[in-house]
Amino acid sequence: MTNVLDEFVLNGRVALVTGAGSGLGAAFAEALAEAGADVACVDLRRDSAEQTADRIRAIGRRAIAVAADVSREADAVAMVRVAVEQLGGVDIAFANAGIAEGSEPLLESRLETWQKTIDVDLTGVYLTAREAAKVMVPRGRGKIISTSSIYGFVANFRRGRGRAYASAKAGVVNLTRSLAIELAPHNIQVNAIAPTFARTNVAGGILRGDTEESRAYIAEIVERTPIGRIGAPEEFKGVAVFLASNASNLVTGATIPVDGGYLAW
Repeated sequence: MTNVLDEFVLNGRVALVTGAGSGLGAAFAEALAEAGADVACVDLRRDSAEQTADRIRAIGRRAIAVAADVSREADAVAMVRVAVEQLGGVDIAFANAGIAEGSEPLLESRLETWQKTIDVDLTGVYLTAREAAKVMVPRGRGKIISTSSIYGFVANFRRGRGRAYASAKAGVVNLTRSLAIELAPHNIQVNAIAPTFARTNVAGGILRGDTEESRAYIAEIVERTPIGRIGAPEEFKGVAVFLASNASNLVTGATIPVDGGYLAW
């Protein structure tokens, strides 16, 4: 008789995680390894990816570090090719890499800022999914997961902040739906996670609470969050393993908020 916990085991699978050098990406990579997967840790900075890979090797799983800019087509192609060559395939693709632009009033905003954010946060997800699907479709199975945001559903409460980020993350929500429909005949499930604010390096680390400005911003967020706090990267591990495992085989096209109730108001 199968135990339900067996559905969450990832033994024998290979995962590729972008943005794996820190924050949520590092937590996702470690979570998949803890559940049994070998992991290709991809990051813009190879040294950061290597640190995550080292922690994964320490728990007895195989891991490689790959330097890639997910907004560049050649890099996306290469990172998947390296994962296949060195780890034997890609069963789980986690398109997590992302950036957040700073505050620019609309009338003073620059196309360069907009384009860079869209390129990384939306086009990077598309490229990661496309290249991973090329490996998964012939095998007839796979899991593609991306990181959206609560700002994929609502606007930033601070006027003038994050318009490109929110637009890209909303795009991820509908890209997830579109890919889920297209890839369903190939037994590939496509889902996303919409995290709340968490103590990571995004947007220059404003959510780490290191400065007075940072602490004031966190206080505003806490006031708007029903559970009364922001998240920690490790609190997103469970949903990552769920979406990467057989436990979610009937789930596709979904974006799951992990938000402390932020979207429930």
